[in-house]
Amino acid sequence: MLINARYVVPVDGPVITDGALTIRDGLITNVGPAKKITRAANETTIDYGDAVIVPGFVNAHTHLELTGLAGRMTPSSDFVGWLRSLVETFRQDPPTCQSVQTAVRDGVEQSLACGVTTVGDITSAPAWTRESLAASSMSGVSFGEVIAIGKRRGLLEQRLNQAATTECVTDRLRAGISPHAPYTVEPDGLRACAHRSDQLDMPLCIHLAETAYERSFSNNCTGPLADYLRSLGVWDEQIPKSGCGPVELAHRTGVLSQRTVIAHANYVDDADIELIRAAHATVAYCPRTHHAFDHAPHRFRDMLRAGINVCAGTDSLASNPSLSILDELRFIHELYPDFPTHDLLTMGTIAGARALELTDEVGSLAVGKRANLVVLSHDSGSPTDDWSTIFESMKTTTVVYVEGETITNG
Repeated sequence: MLINARYVVPVDGPVITDGALTIRDGLITNVGPAKKITRAANETTIDYGDAVIVPGFVNAHTHLELTGLAGRMTPSSDFVGWLRSLVETFRQDPPTCQSVQTAVRDGVEQSLACGVTTVGDITSAPAWTRESLAASSMSGVSFGEVIAIGKRRGLLEQRLNQAATTECVTDRLRAGISPHAPYTVEPDGLRACAHRSDQLDMPLCIHLAETAYERSFSNNCTGPLADYLRSLGVWDEQIPKSGCGPVELAHRTGVLSQRTVIAHANYVDDADIELIRAAHATVAYCPRTHHAFDHAPHRFRDMLRAGINVCAGTDSLASNPSLSILDELRFIHELYPDFPTHDLLTMGTIAGARALELTDEVGSLAVGKRANLVVLSHDSGSPTDDWSTIFESMKTTTVVYVEGETITNG
């Protein structure tokens, strides 16, 4: 099959005007100017005309199992209050295999519809979630979540084994490990997660510096997060004080590494940024969730200048109106119109693939990669040298392909 359009945006190379790409057996076999690509006699040709073709988007941080909470949660500056509401919701309506798998299937469907073809998904129920993900056309990493602190520290090994199981792993779906956060996993637990990640060659994800309260908790086990654990009935006096901030703690326990995805990193100082840079870790910035919680301005531009791989995520529908990475990028463009659109599109594609260790498979339009691509409507006459047309238009995706197969056709 040969697909062509007015613009093809490989991401890892310059925009191709009147570009085309060829697909065979689900892989990209050629990318370039349409006039330079030889058509095979039996090749199907699809001309999208005045459109833009970009790689399938990568959502590097999400929680698909929370899709059913859309419209039921109200994020605000009271982050701990939101956590309490989340826990109370699940206490009143405990998740079941059926409810989790339904939520994941709905999340996958919504993601694909807006051009997200790869995810870094956090799950508290790996067996249930991975079964649904493996049955879908979505690719990515399923990070099994580990929570073990205070009276629940004895669950560490069980939760770690559940997180690291390779059951339901496919050529599209990898398993990963996610120690939830420094206020839900003790230092010894963080070390165990880092060790298992290295031992099994699995990527790792952690919610880190998501809230300003993490610093007081990590330092001396005080503040709103300590009160939150007490209200849950899991607090005990054996929870250790690390005497340092959350990023430093992640560094000391081996959690920071080149295979680590840091979700959020909303509250970091220069020393934290240097630790992240030196570890070659990735930061997954979730712009609209960040805004919904009224956090301090995010330092993603400082991180990029430092050489950190920064990618985009949506977080869940418990804090975000959609699972669209394109909407996230448009939101950043609205907030920071001077931010280079080349870097913006990179954050939503190849940077996310790099975070999930999938750059050989997805993230750009290159020969040998999976034919995951999105066709976007184009406003005729708009500038394309800086790809701004993609972000200044409010048009949605037209067609989404996964491995050369049409998934959605709007």
